[in-house]
Amino acid sequence: MTDVKSSKPQDQSQPTAPPPKPKRTWRLWLYRAGFVALGMLLVAGVGLVGAEYYTSQPNFCGTCHVMDPYYESWSHDPHGAKFGVKCVDCHYAPGEQHTIKAKFKGLSQVASYFSGRYGTGRPRAHVDDASCLRSGCHGGMAFADKMLALGEPRTEKRIISGVETEVRRAPSVYFVHEKHLDVDAKRKAVMDEIETLRGRLKTTLSADAVQAVETLATSVKPAADRAIELRGLARKLGIDEAGQADALKYMQLEHRRIRVDQLDGLNCSACHAFNATLNTHIAADKQVCFTCHFTHEEFNKQTSECLLCHEPPTRSVRIHDSGPTMSSPSVVMDHQDIVRRGVNCASCHLDVVRGSGPVAERECAHCHDQAKFMAEFATRTTETIRKYHEVHIANQRAHCFDCHKAVQHGLVAPSTDPTVTAGFLEPVLNDCKHCHPNHHSEQVALLTGQGGANVAHSTPNAMIGSRLNCRACHTDEGHGGKGDELVRATQQGCAGCHGDDYIRMFDQWKHEIETYVKEGDANWTRVSQMADAARKSGKTVSPEVAAALERAKTNLDLVRNGGGMHNRQFALQLLDAARRDVAAAETSLGGTSE
Repeated sequence: MTDVKSSKPQDQSQPTAPPPKPKRTWRLWLYRAGFVALGMLLVAGVGLVGAEYYTSQPNFCGTCHVMDPYYESWSHDPHGAKFGVKCVDCHYAPGEQHTIKAKFKGLSQVASYFSGRYGTGRPRAHVDDASCLRSGCHGGMAFADKMLALGEPRTEKRIISGVETEVRRAPSVYFVHEKHLDVDAKRKAVMDEIETLRGRLKTTLSADAVQAVETLATSVKPAADRAIELRGLARKLGIDEAGQADALKYMQLEHRRIRVDQLDGLNCSACHAFNATLNTHIAADKQVCFTCHFTHEEFNKQTSECLLCHEPPTRSVRIHDSGPTMSSPSVVMDHQDIVRRGVNCASCHLDVVRGSGPVAERECAHCHDQAKFMAEFATRTTETIRKYHEVHIANQRAHCFDCHKAVQHGLVAPSTDPTVTAGFLEPVLNDCKHCHPNHHSEQVALLTGQGGANVAHSTPNAMIGSRLNCRACHTDEGHGGKGDELVRATQQGCAGCHGDDYIRMFDQWKHEIETYVKEGDANWTRVSQMADAARKSGKTVSPEVAAALERAKTNLDLVRNGGGMHNRQFALQLLDAARRDVAAAETSLGGTSE
């Protein structure tokens, strides 16, 4: 068979066409994916910027219910209401807001809130000093030398001549930042004094005495206890008065050094804290002032000296106003004159400081549950305290009341009830009660015009209306017949407030009361002997006689043991009552009253 060939001739000269190239669809998808990703990034970026802007607004903070009081107080505070300062402006340090650290801080708060852990610890939003002192805020330090009044003018209700009266009171304390910020100069001045005294002590005292003084100086006991121990140490080691004065000054300076070092570690938020009244967001916490000034200090001494902070009132103040039973009419007193005479503020105001701000071991245990952290507590010294403050306040931003008990400072409201007014005497009496429980009950009874028998009404001493306590008259430090320390009353205590004429009056009153007590004792003894003789002779002595003699003895003992000078008018009433009872008993016995 023959092959059948195509009848169409082939063009051997025409080239063969190449196969078509495959389409590159992956590039198209890549371009598309890139555009989508870029769009998403743009949207995410805009969203993040918007979210950051929204979450940085105070309104966002206020959407969380746990922030309600803080948002409300901010809305009333000049920072927010007047200047428009945002939360993040203060609660982030300058330059911190847009950092990764700041984002994690915010996320940690969100996690705490949604996990239910918020509030289980100490939710303290710290404000760095750099936020306060940045340019445009307080960085110019224009506030440093300004005298800032603490408190607002207010109206108080007082009892004047038995009538409730409104009295207008203005702030008497002015704060100056510069005095508390100039730490280096204060530290140098204190250290110079310490070195001078240390050199003098080494020259005048033995090595053992110097060591004992230095050990006592670094003790963290209250100042009054240290002073008592120092006097006992001086007697034991034979330190003379000059050496004792230097040792006391050295001890005071050592504690002042520690307080100056504590100022160096303070930050703005140590004194300016959240205001729980919600009237403002932050406010100066006066409790911090009280803790620093009064902790373990004696009243009106060293950092607790009244005139360091207070200006003496320039207006006259009504005194002797405890009620209608007072023996003296209402009079006025001039604080300026009292200060010029050198009368100690403790005479009238010893009760205005209540508490000494101690630190108990259990307060430390709230944070430190391991024994190693408490190893130094029992033996801590001033240097230990300095380290404690450096670690807890300067580094950890602790507040005073995390460790210290609160100190109360302020006037106690006056009262017409003598038993309430006697509370002004408690700060002094409490010191005595450590060794002599209720040792001065007779003196208190006389001062408040209470006790005794067969007396129609109580007659408080006029000084009660002036808020005077024992320290007003007992100013002379000395020793009793047994060697124990005593603070005796002197005529100068009267003269300091009333003038020199009272020195003569003091002697007259003292002689008067001593004479009447002596006569009363003699009459009581004589009539008592008459009653005893009547009983021995078989005569019946009525119960009224025994009761009258018992009342007379009660009144005589009260005046004698309590010191009639504590309340002359009431003492004379008691003595008159005793005289009447003795006379009545003598008449019943058939004698002649004298």
